[in-house]
Amino acid sequence: MLPRENLPRRGQEARPARHSPAYRALGLATAALLLTSCSPAVFQPAPVPAHGVDAAPALAGTGESGEQPGSPADPQDEDPAADDAPLPALAAEVKDARDAQREAAAEGAAALAEAREAHLQELAEEQERLAQEEAEAEAELERQREEQEAADEAARAEEEAQAEQDASPEPAPQQPVPDAPADSTFTGDLDAYLADLAASHSGDISISLTEIGGQGRSASTAGGESRVSASTYKLFVAYGILDRVESGEMDWDDTVDGGRDRATCLTEMISLSDNPCADVFRDELGWRGLRDIAAETGGPATDFIPAYARTSANDLTAFLTRLETGQLGLRQDSRSRLLGALGSNIFRQGIPSGSAGTVLNKVGFIDGYLNDAAIVRHPQGTYVLSIMSEGSDWEAIASITRQVEAALY
Repeated sequence: MLPRENLPRRGQEARPARHSPAYRALGLATAALLLTSCSPAVFQPAPVPAHGVDAAPALAGTGESGEQPGSPADPQDEDPAADDAPLPALAAEVKDARDAQREAAAEGAAALAEAREAHLQELAEEQERLAQEEAEAEAELERQREEQEAADEAARAEEEAQAEQDASPEPAPQQPVPDAPADSTFTGDLDAYLADLAASHSGDISISLTEIGGQGRSASTAGGESRVSASTYKLFVAYGILDRVESGEMDWDDTVDGGRDRATCLTEMISLSDNPCADVFRDELGWRGLRDIAAETGGPATDFIPAYARTSANDLTAFLTRLETGQLGLRQDSRSRLLGALGSNIFRQGIPSGSAGTVLNKVGFIDGYLNDAAIVRHPQGTYVLSIMSEGSDWEAIASITRQVEAALY
């Protein structure tokens, strides 16, 4: 814009100076200058020259071709990619950033692959260690099982040898035992009487007696002492099998041992004191299950551990009393099955030999322990008698039985 003092003044005719020819010429010159100043060369950045090539200024004067400033360039002389190319510094920075990203990504992928390989190696080593531990545990279990089988086989052989010896037609007593010792006179006190009987016979003896019906008398001497049960524990095993057959968990037709079904095995376990059947049943019930059975049937001194079983004369008497009176919780057919097996017991040298009644009994003998537990259906009444001993003999048990019946009837 021109300074105010250089603007044309109003004419004498009071017309604005801008209507004068001089003012109009000045305006056209000003407009031309503005058009020239607003050309694309002013508002757009000049093309960036390639490295090593000089570029003409955006507002250069007349070039070698004689073009005036602001005149359009020859299309053949223009570089289309030049207008869109990034600045050199920015392009280099972007390229460096991209290269750094690619390098970081490659390093991360390599680290991830290395970590994955290490993790897979650790997993493989852990699996190998677990497999080795499992194999060692299985080997240890197999060793324990073999040792247990060997111990069971040795005990079975001893028991069978003792059974053969006890089953001889005329077993020779260790010493003569009088039928009525002088110090065993019954005076009405059954506990004292049983204590005298135990003391007057060979060996360490405990006795438990319960009369069913009649006067309902009961007595014992050392009856609560925990002793090695030998095969009398099979009474509790039989109860467990009967109970599970009633509940439907087991069936009498199941094959159990050597082609024998469950019904046959239970009968022979009681009447023949068969050990293989007892072993199968014991494994089916488990030691914890047998302890529960002992608690259910009222045997505080009865316990089962993998090495052996223990019980007492009182526990055996309580079990058989509940069986005879129908208080054991078994159905009639189950109760009859067990009573029938007891009645067919082949070992008759103890209580059956000394009684005048019908005897349903279960014996147990191993390593000097000799036990007999029986339901005795005497012509004058029924009673349950259990005698457990160590270092005694069958004749002593038979003699005690005769004297008990003499006191009762």
